Amino acid sequence: MAGSSARPDPWLTVAKLLAAMVAAGVLVAGLLLPYVGGLGLAARHEATKFLDTTCNLTETPPPQKTTMYARDGKTVLATIFSQDRVPVPLASIPKALQDALVATEDRRFYQHHGVDMRGLLRSAVSTSSGDTQGGSTLTMQYVKQMRYYQAGDNLEKQRAAIAQNLNRKIEDAKCAIYIENTEHESKDQILDNYLNIAFFGENSYGIQTAAKTYFNKDAKDLTLPESTLLVGLLRAPSEYDPFVNPDAARQRRNQVLQNLVDVGKLSQSEADKYKATPISLATKKPPDVREGCANAPATIRNAAFFCEYAVNWLKTVGKITESQLDTGGLHIVTTLDADLQNSAQKNLWKSIPATSRMTAVLPVVDPKTGDVLAMATSKHYGVATSTKDRTHTTYPVFTAYSAFGASTYKLFPLLTALSTGVPDNWPLKNEEPYKPSNCLTPSETKNGDANEQYSNNETLSSATAKSSNTFFVGLADQMFGCNLQPIVAMAERLGMKGLTQTSDENAKQTVAQVIVDNQRAQQLVLGDVSTSPLELTGAYAAVANRGRFNAPSPILRITDSNGQELNVNRPASVQAISPMVALQAVQILQGDTKSPGTSATPFQKWYAQNSSEVAGKTGTSVAVIRGKDSDQNASLWFAGMTPDLVATSALINFASPNDPARDLPGVKDPGREAYGEYASGVWLDALMPSLKSRQWSWPDPQGVAGSEVPDLTGHTMSDARAMLKDAGFRFQLLDAADNVQCASKVPYGSVAFYGPSIAVQGAVITVCPSSGVAQQVYTPPPPKKTPKKTPKPTGHSSSTSNPPPSRPGGRNHGRPPGQGG
Repeated sequence: MAGSSARPDPWLTVAKLLAAMVAAGVLVAGLLLPYVGGLGLAARHEATKFLDTTCNLTETPPPQKTTMYARDGKTVLATIFSQDRVPVPLASIPKALQDALVATEDRRFYQHHGVDMRGLLRSAVSTSSGDTQGGSTLTMQYVKQMRYYQAGDNLEKQRAAIAQNLNRKIEDAKCAIYIENTEHESKDQILDNYLNIAFFGENSYGIQTAAKTYFNKDAKDLTLPESTLLVGLLRAPSEYDPFVNPDAARQRRNQVLQNLVDVGKLSQSEADKYKATPISLATKKPPDVREGCANAPATIRNAAFFCEYAVNWLKTVGKITESQLDTGGLHIVTTLDADLQNSAQKNLWKSIPATSRMTAVLPVVDPKTGDVLAMATSKHYGVATSTKDRTHTTYPVFTAYSAFGASTYKLFPLLTALSTGVPDNWPLKNEEPYKPSNCLTPSETKNGDANEQYSNNETLSSATAKSSNTFFVGLADQMFGCNLQPIVAMAERLGMKGLTQTSDENAKQTVAQVIVDNQRAQQLVLGDVSTSPLELTGAYAAVANRGRFNAPSPILRITDSNGQELNVNRPASVQAISPMVALQAVQILQGDTKSPGTSATPFQKWYAQNSSEVAGKTGTSVAVIRGKDSDQNASLWFAGMTPDLVATSALINFASPNDPARDLPGVKDPGREAYGEYASGVWLDALMPSLKSRQWSWPDPQGVAGSEVPDLTGHTMSDARAMLKDAGFRFQLLDAADNVQCASKVPYGSVAFYGPSIAVQGAVITVCPSSGVAQQVYTPPPPKKTPKKTPKPTGHSSSTSNPPPSRPGGRNHGRPPGQGG
């Protein structure tokens, strides 16, 4: 009884034969009805199901690798993929491999039309369970794999795609018939599709990647034994993995060789000769999978930081989905200049060691386009190997809102003043400490720059070069009556999104709203704002580009796997400030790199051999110790400009941005001795080779295109509006919403300042009404009268003149809660 029970049930076998024929589309079940009796009803049911089933599969290319290139379009930056696949045409696949595939997986491939009834019958007879196993043609296998890949990360759809049941067999069969008989895809095309979609183990998808993985050669160069080994992997890639199970792999290879003999494609003697040969792989272990930014090729130094930035930009700004990146086979040409990246990175590593607690960050932007040309940093990209490893990081050091931008923010009140028509020689009493007279927030400001001598009066130009804290707080307090919205608006127009982040003090307000509402002039103009080095570079780049702001962007062009160009979605260029104002700012900022500017010392070596002038601005933030501002320095900054290249050098302890600076070569006590000047030296050393190959000159602000704007000073607002309209310009108040007024002696409410003074027809002219009260200016007291004395005869006479003394500033004369230069 035990033996008889082991035999298959003949009625069950007949039923499965019937189901197999129905699934194959050969509706001859009626022939079997005399033998199956009551199974006729089931046969009709399955036949009806087959007839009612339609192929809902749309063929799409299999998942392909996305490749990112440097701006030359040739140098590979990184490859991104979910499946390591490089499609190749069938002509590049050896005929012996194609024969081995057909002999092993579907011997009647060239006879059937998508579904092989004989194979399905064999499958039904050999299967003792209720499922239909095997019997699938290459076309049906291709359909199944296509469904699986199209399921993406949806596990439920993946399981349904490869389910071994009659419903799935029917669907696969219908689609196979559709592909071969309706779409009329050739057998060669189906073979091509199959070999490029199939999985060969060890992260190898498609025959080309498999050839590289196991033999380090192109598919077209595979030998017969190599081809048969790869074909053998298809049934069970893990079981026959030659790296893991070489004996099983060899046995499977030899079976495929024998299959070729069975179909007459290989003689037995040749097969025996090949069977005797050992498996010879290119390496002893599988090659590393070099996917993603972390595995960027070493041909571009430390490029993974830029790569990660570019990928994030593509997903957020460029509107490219993660699925497109992982599977779309995109060709992405980035803005990265490989030569500039390599040069800047090499020199930056010379300046700041990766072991330092401070991280040197140097983003470089083309001001004319916003292209991000380089992203050099002293840290190596990667996960730290231990708690003591300070050399590696994956933190987004270029874009994170981390350290305070310090005195680099003086750019924004400078531009606001110039845009309003305030001249570069506008004077202000340099009173230290400075106590605001208009601001709601009471705070005292001191100058924090060592080696600077501050005069009793500083001007807009001299105060910028010397980075006078007292002057710029006084500018906001007196010139604009501590109405800070125009300065905030200027910064935001130039892409400074750190001001739009949610405030730590009030979750319902942005950083900018808290500053404006509380009139915190000191916080704004001295840069007590968490800052992205890349955004700061973009702001300065707009100044170098005659006021036209191009948001920093990393992508030049994108094409899909078919060569069709996709929209990059780069933000539109915006004229954020007038060309004249931008050039006026450049002219003033050139003073920073020359005596008595705060970066003059490092730039002496530049100007000793070069006449091209660099404009820029330093910044030094204050260290916080035990919750209080200290007399030490934390982050150090320098934003430098040329007409074709703008970069920011930032030295930041990203682990603790407000801690005193440490570990800076050449400085015994960086917390007390290193300032923005140090960052300017790092900037120059990193970019010196690139700058030496360029020559440039800055245009004269008075030479910009346009017409002279009528002199509006002292006129009423209505008269000024009419005068501008008659001259072809547009009228705009500095800030109508907050009724901002500017310090001036001209009558209250009349035009105190306007700008620019030269503009093209139709341009907006910004007008600021007078407060009727001028700014504070130091006036030397009259000399004291002394009684005349009869001079003693000496045989000669002499006279001397003693001008008012200059007041020393000094970084160690007290620190503002904010920054120095």
